[in-house]
Amino acid sequence: MKEAKISEIFLSIQGEGLYVGVPQLFIRFYGCNLSCIFCDTNFDSYRTFTPDALMGEIPESKGPYHSISLTGGEPLLQADFIRDFLDKYKKFYKKLVYLETNGTLYRELSKVIDYVDIIAMDFKLPSSTGRASFWKEHEKFLKIAKKRKTFAKAIITHKTISGDILRMAEIVKKISNDIPIVLQPVTTLIDSEKTSRESLERFRDILKESTEPVEIIPQVHKIIGVK
Repeated sequence: MKEAKISEIFLSIQGEGLYVGVPQLFIRFYGCNLSCIFCDTNFDSYRTFTPDALMGEIPESKGPYHSISLTGGEPLLQADFIRDFLDKYKKFYKKLVYLETNGTLYRELSKVIDYVDIIAMDFKLPSSTGRASFWKEHEKFLKIAKKRKTFAKAIITHKTISGDILRMAEIVKKISNDIPIVLQPVTTLIDSEKTSRESLERFRDILKESTEPVEIIPQVHKIIGVK
């Protein structure tokens, strides 16, 4: 039986993207295939679960919630487990399944797409991440993700350039005109690294020339101090 490494399971509200404020049951998967300079996720420890064992954790979480959020790290690194778990989950629960992903593992997405309801996909802009580009991977990912309710999200830093914003817009427009884009200013306590309002508005205006809707939404959970 397949097993997965899971860092934590907890109830909170969604703090990013179009579903800000929505109560969710978070299942945080351990590990990631990327290492972005702005990553704020700590992987200190994990527990190993089978699909049946994880199912046993769900009823113990008290309180109402809108959906389960499969997050990380990068949950799709454990796509085979997720497929088996969601096959069981969907038979017992009517809650929606919300997948948070870096949008690079398109082959793995194809394994679970039939079980997922909402996809929050990051665009890893090279000027923001300090890494190589993933344009081809993002395009292939979006072609699969568009089968579900999907929005794209890009972290904006003081180093983000207009060229990356334009490239993102071209890819989204090529796939669908109905995929919203969220610009998320990076959360930092260092003033020199904060994203200026002028830059955010300029990037928003660039995107609006070719795609709609476009929103600027910060990490609200960091602002209000919740997990």
